Amino acid sequence: MPYRHRAYIAVVVLLAAVLVWVAPRTSQGSARADVLDVLFVGNSLLGSFTAATGEDTPALVRRLASSAGRTAAVTEVIHSGYTLRQTWDGGLVARALGGGRRYDVIVLQEYSTLVATNLPAAKGTLLSLYAPTFRRTLKPGGRVVLFKNWALVDPAPFPSRAAAKTAIDTNYAALSAALPTPNVVAPIADAFETLIATHGAPFLIDPDGKHPNDTARYLDAVTLYGIVFRDSPRDLADLYLPAPVAAELRSVAATALGY
Repeated sequence: MPYRHRAYIAVVVLLAAVLVWVAPRTSQGSARADVLDVLFVGNSLLGSFTAATGEDTPALVRRLASSAGRTAAVTEVIHSGYTLRQTWDGGLVARALGGGRRYDVIVLQEYSTLVATNLPAAKGTLLSLYAPTFRRTLKPGGRVVLFKNWALVDPAPFPSRAAAKTAIDTNYAALSAALPTPNVVAPIADAFETLIATHGAPFLIDPDGKHPNDTARYLDAVTLYGIVFRDSPRDLADLYLPAPVAAELRSVAATALGY
């Protein structure tokens, strides 16, 4: 066989081998780059289910992402009525934060009134228990999201919901500043207050005065989507809500996030 033919065949074989070696890796890498691993730790404020679809807030974030052509791989550690310390002390979160899996985002939702009424306790839990795990459980560039709870209908021990909201704002800002890990405060409470000012508390809060209703769960989910994916939630799917209601909630969430 002439040399130039042998050389040509050798080049073709080499190129084929390179394509076989590279293509699967490129394909897998590209697919994985579109997946964000998200851990949610909290209680029933984050984990209660919609009457409309039977989904909790993390599941709604996942479905919103899917409807937008994105993928959220969601891990949940949810225990109704628990503080983050109780979740830790009960061993419920040990596996998720053990380092076997790493996350792009870790969402932490504390007990409804704890941050506002007992900042030292909330800070102690975050800094002494959770924060030491972040080095091994967050991916490079990953961050923590502090879920800023809303003021309850009954603001006790504060004299008013406005006073409760002031304490919430002040103490979550202090908590965020104390955490050395890159973090962001999810402005859930801010979005709540904007809508409650117009529609009243029952628009978002269940008759128990504490838990989110289906409208609020959607609001929480679109707000968290915007933080997790660093993208405006304005054009997300309506899911189970009437289009005008869903659009208003997304607009409020986007404004609270700065979009």
